[in-house]
Amino acid sequence: MANLKEIRFRIGSVKNTRKITQAMSRIAAARLSRAQNAMERAREYGKHMRSVVGAASGEIDDPTSAHPLMEARAEVKAEAIILVTSDRGLCGGFNTNASRLAVRALHDAKREGREVVAICVGKKGQSFLKHRGFATALSLPAPTSETVVSTSREVMAFIAGLFNGEDKDHPKVDRVHLAFNRFKNVITQEAVVELVLPVKPELEEVGEGGQAVRKFEPDVETLLNHLVPVSVATQLQQAFFNSAAAELAARRLAMDSATDNAGDLIKELTLIYNRERQAAITKELMEIVGGAEALKG
Repeated sequence: MANLKEIRFRIGSVKNTRKITQAMSRIAAARLSRAQNAMERAREYGKHMRSVVGAASGEIDDPTSAHPLMEARAEVKAEAIILVTSDRGLCGGFNTNASRLAVRALHDAKREGREVVAICVGKKGQSFLKHRGFATALSLPAPTSETVVSTSREVMAFIAGLFNGEDKDHPKVDRVHLAFNRFKNVITQEAVVELVLPVKPELEEVGEGGQAVRKFEPDVETLLNHLVPVSVATQLQQAFFNSAAAELAARRLAMDSATDNAGDLIKELTLIYNRERQAAITKELMEIVGGAEALKG
């Protein structure tokens, strides 16, 4: 009977776990819609921002000299990797996929003789890099909807200091990449690496009718001096919103899978419990019958 008590206790424990995973899946599903809307708005804003920066850059003979953050250097001696993850687990391979991609990029850079600087947004990424021997120059928690703008500005200011050689505690970097999970749909999240610095403007293609004549106020140089840092911060915001939506989608899938597995385990344990219980009853009946036969004899 002790064995039956253990099985009954385990069934109760799995049922409690199933209730938790069901609740977590429902919470993630409720938050996912808002995260998708925020991501779509950020995507549209980023698209228009790149268009304006590209149009303004097209007015200059050498766009790479329009702003310090647009300087494309011939030799890359050092580079920085920004890793975006979440602060919590229980979301499948969400954190691991982006972290492995960042570690691979860091190892490739070191193998090619370049210095590396790691920046983490999200506690899980920082822990992943730490266990693989990479120190982080800047570590921030995963941003919420209220802190996305402030976090993107802080990261932008830090990488701008690295790129311009203003940070005396770390090497001057010639290139900055961003590793994060891009939300594709509720089922699929893709870990990608994007170039952040130097900024490469999307110049408009000149059609048969020629390029449209535009007038910028104030002058193009003053405009780019303001817009280029904003464009970098916007790209970071897009990554943060994508990561947030991808995290919720991954957590929902992981919790749905955990709930299904818990249901299967409950069925299996219930079958074992009934089998053991039936065996115990049969054993008791045999003992009673055997005792009765012994008394007759």
